[in-house]
Amino acid sequence: MDVNIKTKQTGDSLETEIKKFANSLPYWAKFLAEKKLSGSGISDADIESSYLYLLEELQLVEESGRPEILINYNPANAGNYKSDLSIKRLENVEGVNALIEKQTIEFNPNLTVIYGANGTGKSGYTRLLKKVFYSKSPEEILHNVHDESGRKPVNATFTFHSNNADITLTYADRENSEFEQFAVFDGKSVMRQLDQKNEFEFRPAGLDFFAEYAGAINKLEHKLNAAINAKSTGSTASDLSELFDGDSEIKSFVRNLNAETKMEDMQKFIPFSNENKKDIETLRKEYDELLLVSKGKEKELKNLESIKKILGENKQAIEKLNSCLSTEYLSKINNAVADCLSKELILTTEGIEGFKTEKITGIGTTEWKNFIAAAELFAAKQKPDKSLYPVRGDNCLLCHQSLPDESQRLIRSYWAFMKSIAEENARMAQEILDKLHQAFEKFNFDLFPVENTFTSWLAEKYPQELDRFRITLSKQKTLCQSVIEDVQNKLISDRLAIQVNVSDYAVIETAIENSIKLLQEDRQDAELEKLLKSKIFLEHKEKFNRHFSKLEDYVNNAVWRKKASKANFAKRKITDTEKNLSDKYFNQKYVDAFNAECQKLSGSFGIDISYTGSGGKSYRQLKLKGRNPNVVLSEGEQKVIAIADFLAEMHLSEINRGVIFDDPVTSLDETRKSEIAKRLVQECIVKQTIIFTHDLVFLSSLVGHCSDLNAKQCCHWIESSNGQPGHVWLNNSPSYEKEYRNAEPAKRHYAEAKKNDCPPMQRESLLKSGFAALRTSYEVLVINDLFKNVVQRFNERVSIDALKDVNFNNELIEELQDSFAQCCRYMEGHTHSDKYAYSKPVPNNLNDEIQRFEGIKTKIKKTKKV
Repeated sequence: MDVNIKTKQTGDSLETEIKKFANSLPYWAKFLAEKKLSGSGISDADIESSYLYLLEELQLVEESGRPEILINYNPANAGNYKSDLSIKRLENVEGVNALIEKQTIEFNPNLTVIYGANGTGKSGYTRLLKKVFYSKSPEEILHNVHDESGRKPVNATFTFHSNNADITLTYADRENSEFEQFAVFDGKSVMRQLDQKNEFEFRPAGLDFFAEYAGAINKLEHKLNAAINAKSTGSTASDLSELFDGDSEIKSFVRNLNAETKMEDMQKFIPFSNENKKDIETLRKEYDELLLVSKGKEKELKNLESIKKILGENKQAIEKLNSCLSTEYLSKINNAVADCLSKELILTTEGIEGFKTEKITGIGTTEWKNFIAAAELFAAKQKPDKSLYPVRGDNCLLCHQSLPDESQRLIRSYWAFMKSIAEENARMAQEILDKLHQAFEKFNFDLFPVENTFTSWLAEKYPQELDRFRITLSKQKTLCQSVIEDVQNKLISDRLAIQVNVSDYAVIETAIENSIKLLQEDRQDAELEKLLKSKIFLEHKEKFNRHFSKLEDYVNNAVWRKKASKANFAKRKITDTEKNLSDKYFNQKYVDAFNAECQKLSGSFGIDISYTGSGGKSYRQLKLKGRNPNVVLSEGEQKVIAIADFLAEMHLSEINRGVIFDDPVTSLDETRKSEIAKRLVQECIVKQTIIFTHDLVFLSSLVGHCSDLNAKQCCHWIESSNGQPGHVWLNNSPSYEKEYRNAEPAKRHYAEAKKNDCPPMQRESLLKSGFAALRTSYEVLVINDLFKNVVQRFNERVSIDALKDVNFNNELIEELQDSFAQCCRYMEGHTHSDKYAYSKPVPNNLNDEIQRFEGIKTKIKKTKKV
């Protein structure tokens, strides 16, 4: 059957449209296009030549001679195959690895599974099939290195079936068309399908031009960008300006250097002449001398400002002393003393004298007053009803005798005296005197200590005024002591006021202010600034000349980068043209088939497909976000995408009549294994499918899905016996549970995962597979140990007798369920319960669960039916 992709019948063809695109390109790009379309490919030397042509276009180098470019391009297609072919038998295999001879493998028209552990000969058969059938990763067949009789030629007999008849061919006939209608998928095919372009079995027109041309453009762009980056490294204009200390016209000019800077503007600051050298030395000398003088005056100015401040504070202290030792204030003190004496006299006249008697001494003393006050309080406690004490009938608080009327009146007089106004007035007058006493005690008259900067300055500048200050302050201090004694003794004295003459302060203050004004008017700030500006300009000019080559390179590089940035690689034009031609000339069926396979395999990862062609052969390229999927996806996801791509290709080609898989689920979790098993069983219903596997879980899943879909299948067991691999036991398979009756599979994954050199992504995959294996071990544990094999896999019989050994221990079951759930939450692709939030596993997590599994297994063994 011929398989061709028809193009639309228009005036154009894919060939003419690609030529039209190439001829529209600028010379440097057309140069690359011609290399690709001529079939010679684009070499690094071609990239270099194109780069030079590009620099010429950007006016970055001088233009050289350009030879004329002619575009030539010729695609092709063909193909014929049978439609009902199937393979029936493989036998008489010789000279292949170390496979034992005289073995036969029968193939079911639907599904055939060849199960065997690693090292049992599966790889030998796979190498043979990859050599004779279509494969993306064919391998040379290895001879038996242990055969000392010499190398035996490779041979095998293949029996095909078509049109109700058998067709027997040998290894030597492998060029026959029958062999082209079967395809092999194995682990090595995965990388080929994900990181390389892959040939289709049908023959569309070639579109590989755009893929390789775009790759060459990317290299060219990268080369130019690398050159731009190289010219962008080093100092920025801002960094260069930091070479110049201070500010000047030159520094501002350097800070603003860019691609627009003109060289004639830079010439304004060169050269730095001998005259400039003399000028800068003169300026430096003048500036330093003036600065030295200026700094001395600055110091004197700061000193005068400090003296002025201290003088003001000292004056305030003097004025306070003058105020308190003035005639007016001394008169107030005498008045306070007189007031206190007057109120004490009133107190004595109105109260105390009336109570004095020859029978009791100390009337009016503090002790007496305290006694009366205490007696009043004690008397109040005798009257809970708060009635008056004493009244008629009350007794004395001390002798308990009845109180006569005269005694009662006396006691009541005591109470009244204690509450009188005279007593309060006398107390308040005394408080005033006490406060005066305290205030005068705190006065400081030592305002001019000997070892003091201010005192020293006054002694130097105003010695007479300082002497007057000290003499007057000494007199004030004596007067203060006399006032304190008068207050203490309550004496009214006619003392004369003593005042410090503060007019001297005014004279000193005026003199200081005048000195400050003179210094300020005589400052050389303006002249210093003028000299500094001229000095900095010449220093910057000197540095500008010293670093001129560096500054010139910076400007030249900026100009180069600006011109280079104008390069137009027209990548959008490449993409749009390729897309338009693909839509116009390429069949959409592959896209639909691939997406359908991804859906069936739960592998919708956003894979994009590009189509290319070369030499009459058609290719597709799988990409994920513009990158090869094997760079982005996990190992399991890569395998799913590769299988989807393989199945889509085989479906679309329509020449393929059988697919062969070698361990297609290695390193995948149970969910993925089941999904792939289901898809391959579906495939075997419409196309002969052969699977080599060492995975019991996958084998079980295949058997289960065949049962669900009523698909015919057969399973053969391949083993190694006495050191010779390849013993095939037809229609035989191992028990599913055998490998998972303990935690050894999980332990193997753990051992690999905890190795120091294990990459993080591989470690995570190993751990997840370890948890998946442990999960399977739990399932086997439930069947074999907990339920005592009442129900077995691959066995429809239910062992009723075994029920007597089953013991349902709720606590044990709950522990088992919890451990099982822990494994599930770490399994890739497994739906997690809300109880467990997913987190990436670490080796210790797997080891902990292995220990829990073995503990539960031990508990189950110890449990007996009660």
